Amino acid sequence: MKRRSVCIALAVGVAAIAGCSTPVDGAAAQQPAKEIAFHPCDGLSQEAIQAAKIDVRAGSRLSDEPVNRSCSYRSRNPDYGVVISAIAETFSSVESSDRFNVLGETDIGGRSALVSDFRGGSACTVSVAIEPGILEFMIGYSELEDFTTANAACDQATKVATALAPYFPDHL
Repeated sequence: MKRRSVCIALAVGVAAIAGCSTPVDGAAAQQPAKEIAFHPCDGLSQEAIQAAKIDVRAGSRLSDEPVNRSCSYRSRNPDYGVVISAIAETFSSVESSDRFNVLGETDIGGRSALVSDFRGGSACTVSVAIEPGILEFMIGYSELEDFTTANAACDQATKVATALAPYFPDHL
């Protein structure tokens, strides 16, 4: 019995050491991306979608990856599409990303949120911090759409996120 306990202790010790390895060059090992369990197509009820005044159709799955689960919805009045994504990305990575021009920070449902425009235009995102990542709301804009400017798309994305805030999961 004592020998078995020693073997188990050694196995646990080796596993712990292996999990904390550092590459030979001294750089820290990159942490694997955390998986996201919440999917907006499944996790947002019809009641939630109605509260956000998204009235045309139920969500369509765009992505079902472990680190990015996305769903698109369409509204008729005004006419726009919104993509809601649960992403295993840190809040600070959005702030420092070259892909976004952060327009401002706000609070949505008691959580920190960033309002950003994609560099080069075309879509506004509202990224809400929910562990272990962000819940992102993206609405496009162009001269051919109901939302013709970043400000108009960002205003609508903020409205949608705010309407859905009571339905946010505690954890992605």
